[in-house]
Amino acid sequence: MFKAPLYLIVVAILLGPVLTAPVYLPTSSAASSAGVPSAQIEPEWPTDGWSTSAPTEQGMDTELLNNMMDRIREHEVRIDSLLIVRNGHLVFEEYPSATYDNESRHIIHSCTKSYTSALVGIALHEGYIESIDSKLVDLLPNRTIANLDGRKQAITLEHLLTMTSGLQWDEWTEPYESHLNSLNQVWAASDSVQHILDLPMAYDPGEVWTYNSGGSHLLGAIVAESTGTSLFAYATEKMFTPLGISSSSIIWPWDSQGRNWGHGGAEMVPRDMAKFGYLYLNNGTWDGEQIVPSEWVQQSATTQHRFNDYSGYSYQWWTYPTDTVNVYTAVGFAGQYIFVIPDLDMVVVFTSSVTPYEPYPQPAILFDYIIPAAINETPQSIAAANTITVVTLFILPLPLLIAVVYFKIRTKKWFWGQTQIQEVQ
Repeated sequence: MFKAPLYLIVVAILLGPVLTAPVYLPTSSAASSAGVPSAQIEPEWPTDGWSTSAPTEQGMDTELLNNMMDRIREHEVRIDSLLIVRNGHLVFEEYPSATYDNESRHIIHSCTKSYTSALVGIALHEGYIESIDSKLVDLLPNRTIANLDGRKQAITLEHLLTMTSGLQWDEWTEPYESHLNSLNQVWAASDSVQHILDLPMAYDPGEVWTYNSGGSHLLGAIVAESTGTSLFAYATEKMFTPLGISSSSIIWPWDSQGRNWGHGGAEMVPRDMAKFGYLYLNNGTWDGEQIVPSEWVQQSATTQHRFNDYSGYSYQWWTYPTDTVNVYTAVGFAGQYIFVIPDLDMVVVFTSSVTPYEPYPQPAILFDYIIPAAINETPQSIAAANTITVVTLFILPLPLLIAVVYFKIRTKKWFWGQTQIQEVQ
């Protein structure tokens, strides 16, 4: 049977079934006009649990949200949970899968990377790490490293954060269960950190963006090394406990050396995922306490490596800088998302069990239903000219695919060719 290359997973994460769904655009693209809360509203702090509210009480269109759920059920979309936080209130919470409820932990896969990034920011602020310009070889010292040349010695903390280290890495071409997959090789290594450090260089640091979960694991190891404690223990003390998240409600697995994986694998309940998003929505503050440095949050929300004018990557977050509404998100395999939307005072969480190689629906749901519901204007349905097949996706470059999400919101015309995306006029 034909099997798609692994990069299709990322294509699916970013694009999803926007390929077949109608496009919904507000009659005005100014997200700051209708439905946007006043900056003077005092935030609610869900340390002891979320305050709930009806969507209409927080300026959201219930009809659109109901239509959204009808579509999810009609197409049997494999979404396990969907939570919307608006103006500090939990306004929407659904568990379409009978397997999960509001007390069920869910694996968040690579959303874990965004948590690791937050801990890097905290460690920097506390002086455990000198700066983002600190060299990798100095942050993990006293090691004999193979393939050590001038390029590897030049790798900085920021290169790891932005996935531009230049290390030879490929986790998208082969399935994750394949021994040819770079991440699979790390999982099988007797010392995962040493294995990553020993990799040869493929590019100069900062030259090329390559999705690299190994670099994310190094970030976690750097936090543990610099603070003298485990990644999970540091997260519990500095972040989870202040947010009212019990460490007993989280599973954070570790490698063969006992280091918590920095790249993925954590499990937690969706309501706690929403707390993390809400922490970032409030610039790292929580009930009067600065948990994550505000500057770090702003850097994480700002595109550090740009794929094109409409999408990019920051410090272990994906970014969608559009002129309609700015969105940044933690993303995990199989459809895990923590969307942060500051312009609308909103956090949206998805947990999912989408089958590998299938399109992920979450971005389409966000942009077709949830954002229009928050803007609270009458949407106009704009159907796609043609339906694109999964086969077509295989040959499309990733940055161009990301751009489609932006064009879907911003324009009323978008066209699909038989084998390539045509220029949007």
